Amino acid sequence: MSTTTRPEKTYFETQREALIEEICKSFDQVLLNLNHLNRSLEGLAGVGQEFTEIEALWSKFDTVMSQPINPNDPASGSGGEGAQ
Repeated sequence: MSTTTRPEKTYFETQREALIEEICKSFDQVLLNLNHLNRSLEGLAGVGQEFTEIEALWSKFDTVMSQPINPNDPASGSGGEGAQ
């Protein structure tokens, strides 16, 4: 009856397996962190979308307020209404 035994691993093979295992754990951690970053960026984008309407309103307000006032224009609201 012959029994085949596995030869013991060399120092190199043991170190290689340990390093491969460490690399796998590091990749798992990187993947976990990237998923967390992706969720954070999606949340940030969602918050930014909530301010789109407010930004449009302030943009219109800025456009109206930046127009020069013409004193000869009765629609400019210069306070001369009803005066002759």
